[in-house]
Amino acid sequence: MSDQLILAIDTSCDETSVAVTRGARFLSNVVASQTQLHKQYGGVFPTVAKLAHRQNIEPTIEAALRKAEVTWKKIQVVAVTQGPGLAPALEVGITKAKELAERYGLPLIPINHIEGHVLSPLALPASSTKLALESAAIRNVLSLVISGKQSEFFLMTEVGHYHHLGGTIDDAAGEALDKVGRMLDLGYPAGPIIEEFGRLGNDRAFEFPLPMTTSGNYNLSFSGLKTFARNKIEALGAEKTLTKTQIYDFSASFQKAIFRSICYKLNKIVQKTEITEVWLGGGVAANMKLRSMLRITLKPYGLKLRVPYSKKLCGDNAAMIGVVAGVQTIQPKSDLEREPRLKLV
Repeated sequence: MSDQLILAIDTSCDETSVAVTRGARFLSNVVASQTQLHKQYGGVFPTVAKLAHRQNIEPTIEAALRKAEVTWKKIQVVAVTQGPGLAPALEVGITKAKELAERYGLPLIPINHIEGHVLSPLALPASSTKLALESAAIRNVLSLVISGKQSEFFLMTEVGHYHHLGGTIDDAAGEALDKVGRMLDLGYPAGPIIEEFGRLGNDRAFEFPLPMTTSGNYNLSFSGLKTFARNKIEALGAEKTLTKTQIYDFSASFQKAIFRSICYKLNKIVQKTEITEVWLGGGVAANMKLRSMLRITLKPYGLKLRVPYSKKLCGDNAAMIGVVAGVQTIQPKSDLEREPRLKLV
């Protein structure tokens, strides 16, 4: 694990984030959100995101350095998300990272955004009294990356060595939650609102199918659940507007259906794969219902679920990018280019 002071940048989608990290600890983690900008579009508009990143990047860097109480003289490495992500958004972070690395004569480290989510449970604030988990102690960990773009299962035999066991063949879990939330007129982003309403509803009020039970693999599919939800909502609203109770119940039931599918495949993996513990990362990892259902699934096997230290580490953030650079050896690359479709495996 490196003891170098790293300035990390993430502009993979609609959050401009900069962090200062050392090993698995972060001294600052600043996120400039664009949620309000994209609300009118019902999703992230790439050109708007690019412009906002350009406006936010400098003040976000300054804020991260200020909160970490360090100057450029102390920074030893610049790390930046290379992909995957929106091409225009990635371009802003990479361009700035190159500029900074050249200006201060620092090595530039390219980071895979998905690996950031995989290793996000390692991140700890500088003030934490917990012991950072050494890379050498990490063996045969099952990582779930559940977000608006990814819903994947990875086996991490050791840090930096991953095997893709399965994942979504269509919509990601977060994407499906957002789309159904929009069908219910819950606004953008709808996922967190579905979680909030789900706590007020009955998750047994509406029965949803369990997809991919005969696939013979660990892949997931949520498009069918989304279509089922659309048909059900249209049927419910054919004669009158949905009541609050119906919206609460539908939110609870649909959320449960999405997470039930993930837990079903998780159970299959655990039965046939030797693992030491399970890690959860990605924006949907902040969902407490998902965490609860995963823990219930893992309990019979005596397996622990490790989640990010803070919910702020679940969404896109630069701290997890700095942690990846801090816990493993990655060759610097001064001429790196954006890779919007970059894979982890």
